[in-house]
Amino acid sequence: KVDGEVDVAELELIRQIGVSSKVSDADIDEIIDKTEAADIIPSLSKLPREEKINLMSNLVMVMKIDGKIHKEEMRFCFRVLKKLGYPEDALFDLVSTTYIDSRAEVDIDKIRARAEQYLN
Repeated sequence: KVDGEVDVAELELIRQIGVSSKVSDADIDEIIDKTEAADIIPSLSKLPREEKINLMSNLVMVMKIDGKIHKEEMRFCFRVLKKLGYPEDALFDLVSTTYIDSRAEVDIDKIRARAEQYLN
């Protein structure tokens, strides 16, 4: 919703991430319905390191899955990035060097390994 629309490819990826995190489709739908694009990002500093890496990796995948990166998505990701403790150049690197083909399987482990390198 950050860019003003809910893209089908983004929603499908969010559902896949939800399945791997044991979040139901109904819960995902409820979260999306109740969330406004301008919602405040909660504090993320207390998240365990592994969860920070997963969140950063998932953000990059969702942002890239529709083949378009909207400036609103980038702004949102920068705000999350700061709360996670990543340097600003991490997002540019991850976004510019991650290729996601919606027809092929995504190697999330490679994205996570690269995201981990940037975390303080």
